Amino acid sequence: MVLGRARVRGMPPQFWLWLGVLVSAFAVGYWYWAQRELAEAKSRVLGKQRAVEATLGPKIHPFRDLIETWTSKLAGPYEGDLVDDAASLERIQRRPGVYLRLMIDNARLAEDIRKNAARSLLDGFTSCLFVRSADADPTRGKACKSTLDCEPGHLCNEWDRCHQPPRPYNLRLAYRALRVLSDAWTAEVHQAASELAVTAYERDLDAATLTDVPVSIEVLELADYFTVVLDEAPASGLPEPLPDVEESREERVQRVEHFARVGVWDLESKKPVLRLRRRVAGRYVPVGKQQVPTPAVRAAQERQTLSCALALEVKRALADFRGP
Repeated sequence: MVLGRARVRGMPPQFWLWLGVLVSAFAVGYWYWAQRELAEAKSRVLGKQRAVEATLGPKIHPFRDLIETWTSKLAGPYEGDLVDDAASLERIQRRPGVYLRLMIDNARLAEDIRKNAARSLLDGFTSCLFVRSADADPTRGKACKSTLDCEPGHLCNEWDRCHQPPRPYNLRLAYRALRVLSDAWTAEVHQAASELAVTAYERDLDAATLTDVPVSIEVLELADYFTVVLDEAPASGLPEPLPDVEESREERVQRVEHFARVGVWDLESKKPVLRLRRRVAGRYVPVGKQQVPTPAVRAAQERQTLSCALALEVKRALADFRGP
């Protein structure tokens, strides 16, 4: 090699050969070291998961299995309306309870219930049936990303706000907490490609262990009633999606007339106190001087109206058949 007037001898071919060998050896060695560290991190996190499962799982799994059995039964061949003689509208309205709302075809198998519970929301049905305290607005409170951001006894709810557990307690929160104990979560940890990803799963597990799961267990232990609503798709099929409006399948059904099933169980006696199947019908009529709502707002108003109409059917049934 000649640079200007200086002559530099080229490196012998053996140098580049050995340099390549050394770089390759270093890369292979680093890869093995990184894989060992990753495997150790996964083992540590999964060990913590097994410990949580052993201590907290027995306290919450029996309840989950019970409500899944009831929900699946209600989604099966309809057994007819039922109102127990001892059913009390006031107790159901005011006592602690848990709530779940699903499409009926997502309620027949346990794995479908667990997967679709994430879309269960406190809605017009719960607002019109249950009595909640004046400070129960779930959209108010400290902003949060997880329950770890909240003070003890509070949850990070679906509006990303720290709030006391709602009444009724939305079971989507319990299923969210239980996800860290599921086989799907374990598989995700096994497939994590980096220690950074494993660390994120570990933080997820810690948040559920320290807050979500214990709060869920406490709420479920105090609950007196379990209420579930199962929406049936209209015979004519799903309504057409609205332009420029993001709606889930559940939301599209809930804004049009359709049949729905409602079940209420007494958690102490483990007996059904109410079973109804009603056609959900109604019409939202705006009153007063106001601007015409956007399609998204109008759709939400229609959903709330129909859900409230279903709650009124439940109230009417309990009032008509109330025992002494």
